[in-house]
Amino acid sequence: MKDSIAGLDDQGKCSFSVLMAHEPIDTLGKATRHNMLVKAECSCGNVRYCRSADLMMVYGGGVDPLNLKFDCNRCKPTVKITLLEVHPEHLPKRLMIHKPMKIDAKIHWTTERFRG
Repeated sequence: MKDSIAGLDDQGKCSFSVLMAHEPIDTLGKATRHNMLVKAECSCGNVRYCRSADLMMVYGGGVDPLNLKFDCNRCKPTVKITLLEVHPEHLPKRLMIHKPMKIDAKIHWTTERFRG
């Protein structure tokens, strides 16, 4: 009987389901609802962080963040995209965010300090 309750918490709920607390994040809209950052990382070491909400305003909420195209200004390799969940109690201190803005049908990038 002891083995049958091994994965249960004190209320009898399975503690293993905590890891999959939400559905897969496959759109910028879903990433924005979870307050996520998009990390674009090049093999040469160049890294950029963007708020999913900023990207959603430019590219739309139905776009898959893992299919976004980022260019590296140092080289021209393929860029690895990662989604990062931001927890209010673990906010990064000196993170610079790259923010896209659409002006006259062109995308312009600005940088600003991350504030959460």
